[in-house]
Amino acid sequence: MSKLPLDGVRVVDFTTVVQGPYATLLMAQMGAEVIKLESSAAPAEGGRDAFSRLNFSKKSVTINLKDPRGLEVTRSLVKISDIVIENFATGVIDRLGLGYEALRKVKPDIIMISAQGLGRTGPLKDAVAYFAEAQNFAGISNLAGYKDGKRGTVMSMWGDYFTGMLISFAAQAALRHRNATGEGQYIQVTMADNVIAAIPETVMDYTVNGRDAGPMENGDVAMAPHGAYQSQGFDKWIAIAVTNEEEWSAFCKATGHPQWAKDERFADPVSRWHHQEELDRLITQWTMERTDYEAMHILQKAGVPAGPNLNGAGLADDPHLKERGCYIPIGKRDDGTLYMHVGHPWRSSGVPQPSYKLAPLVGENNSYVLGELLGMSEAEIARLTKEKVLV
Repeated sequence: MSKLPLDGVRVVDFTTVVQGPYATLLMAQMGAEVIKLESSAAPAEGGRDAFSRLNFSKKSVTINLKDPRGLEVTRSLVKISDIVIENFATGVIDRLGLGYEALRKVKPDIIMISAQGLGRTGPLKDAVAYFAEAQNFAGISNLAGYKDGKRGTVMSMWGDYFTGMLISFAAQAALRHRNATGEGQYIQVTMADNVIAAIPETVMDYTVNGRDAGPMENGDVAMAPHGAYQSQGFDKWIAIAVTNEEEWSAFCKATGHPQWAKDERFADPVSRWHHQEELDRLITQWTMERTDYEAMHILQKAGVPAGPNLNGAGLADDPHLKERGCYIPIGKRDDGTLYMHVGHPWRSSGVPQPSYKLAPLVGENNSYVLGELLGMSEAEIARLTKEKVLV
């Protein structure tokens, strides 16, 4: 039987919150043995349920990093691992004696990844930045919201998950580099940098044209119609994007309004863009007479990009997502709670199903990590536990 892509890779995970845990979650699903360093004295942010969403398929070990003996245990674990990932504030990991230069002495080919909001260098290297600060700093919120209102902060943790995915990509590139050269690497990944990289047209438009697009509402810099249109039902919407003249002609026919194609206000892309307010009003009259899915099927059949704007309930109930196996039952806890989660974001042929296991309890794998991996006796583990080296 073939193995998962990262089978045999061991990751020491110091990360908290979202971007780091999501990166190591992807690695764990791809077969890596991810060992999460925790402390029962510092409860998981957001509670254990929030922790479970991003830390299933991992192992948990409790080590007191404020105790020199705990640091020594950690170095021993690094010595038999491939990747170390952390997202502490700037300087913390070095003050602990676990920075890249220190760990290279323990394992010369170690791959270490540091993930932050705004970065390890620069005037703001010491700034605290979670998703809202990093995404606003990166300019994406400048494109959201409405022209006559406040800037629209993108309140989902999109930047965290996007960056976490790129962290996993960087880790795999580093593993490939190490396999080819025998050399480890130190990798810095910054959320703000990655969000900026996802909207390069914004930077180019300003540097080349001196133009700041500002809030885009639901529109586009060139395409019209392009937006979210209210449909039948409470707070139901459908997204529609017409990208070329062929789609525009098909759109007019599919909606039963071929006269729109002959209207001089909508005669070409530039005219439609300048008259998009009138065009959006006409389209809304059509979409309001249909459900979001009904309108989608009519337009998709005509070759026009369109789809419902799904809320939480819509995502959970959508038949297309269900049939594709988008949601995976991870397992049940002792209280009978069934944990469901979004499955691995890509599917590969020729490999087993990604690894899906319940998130570990705090310190659940202490005996495995310290006993089987590091060779400690039960008595030694018990002594370190009693002396609060393992907490």
